[in-house]
Parts: sequence; C-alpha cells; structure tokens
Amino acid sequence: MTLVRLKGAWVVLTDARACPRGFAPGQLPELLARHLPFRPAVLYPRQRHTNLLYTFSGPLPSAGSCQEVGVCDGLITGEPGVALAIQTADCLPIALVGGGVIAAVHAGWRGLAAGIVSRAPHLIAAQFGVPPQELSALIGVGIAPCHYPVGEEVAAAVAAAVGTQEGVLLDGRLDLAAAALQILTKAGVPWQAIHVKPGCTACSPHYHSHRRDGAKAGRQWFAVVLEPR
Repeated sequence: MTLVRLKGAWVVLTDARACPRGFAPGQLPELLARHLPFRPAVLYPRQRHTNLLYTFSGPLPSAGSCQEVGVCDGLITGEPGVALAIQTADCLPIALVGGGVIAAVHAGWRGLAAGIVSRAPHLIAAQFGVPPQELSALIGVGIAPCHYPVGEEVAAAVAAAVGTQEGVLLDGRLDLAAAALQILTKAGVPWQAIHVKPGCTACSPHYHSHRRDGAKAGRQWFAVVLEPR
C-alpha cells in the first residue's frame, strides 16, 4: 500500500496484500479511511477497456459510501473528498491531477489504442478549463515488457495511438508505461510532471496479474482523491 501526495490530492496504490483475491468494492471506503486523514466517498466504474470517461459533479455522496457509476474506464471530478477508484490486474492505473481537478484512468492496450489516455487531459481542459500543461500524472504499476509479447495487430494499434513504435515496442514486446508516457506528453502534460512507478505485475507475487494467473487473478485497486477543504 503506497500513498503519494500530488498537487493537493492523494493517490493510493494498493497491491495483492492490501486487496487479496475476493476483495469487494464495498470494502474500499474502509481501506482508504485507514490510510487517509479523512473518510472518502468512493466512485468506481464498470470497466470494459473503453475510451469512455465519466465526470462527476453535483451533491457530494456521503462519506464512506461506495457507488458504481456504469460502463467507462476513466473518472474525472473537481469535488473534494470523492475518491475515484479503478481496479487492475496488468493494465495501467493512471492519475491526473491539477487545478483542483483529478482523474483516474484504466488503460491496457485496448484503452491506449482507443485513445482514453489522450482524451482524459483534453476533457479536463474542456470541462474545467485546466490546460494539460498544468497537470501532473502518476502511472502506476502494470505489466512490463519482460512479460508482454504481443502480436502484430496489437503492436500496430498501439503504435497508431502513440504515433510511433520507437520506445514502445522492442522485439515484439510492448511497454505500456512508455506508450502512456508518450501519449500524455503529446497531449500537453509536461514530461517532468509525469511520474512512473517501476515494476511488473506479472513478475511480482505482490501484484495480481491476469497474464500470470488467468481467470484466478484478483484485482488491485488504485484511487485518487482531492483532500476535503
């Protein structure tokens, strides 16, 4: 369990020890409350590897509540005290923070190819007036190239989204984090404001990995929340 402070927000990165197999979304508020200086409400999506993002704005959910918002793979809000949570088991968890706005994005190769990583900063700019240049990003641990050989179709789809294969594909192996980093910088997020957590979900027994464990794999959760005013 790792907490990172980022521009007035908390980013919470869990692993298989904090979220063992069978961990339910309804357990998230209590888990987060044990590590944050406040008790957040939690919103989470029904993830389907889409490029859909949901923006939450309105009356605040009660502290400690937990609610699924429907099918999407990214969440955006400017509301303090509301944790945006996603689950992963090889895909990348990505947080964007800046100007009093946060986003949590779930991005595997399908999401990258569909454009969810580039859409997130542009939607923040369009909906909240915060330009990408004012954002910081944190890319959590996903599967690394050492365990991610891909076919030509996947390689071509990701390269098209990035604009190049350079630094993203090597000997038929895909570097998801490098792809996300390039996409974010091309979207206008300063490269020096993008933090990449090292590691590989398939290498470490401390992470859930669908590539390693198949249908038996659990999920770790990732959350970002603005501190209450």
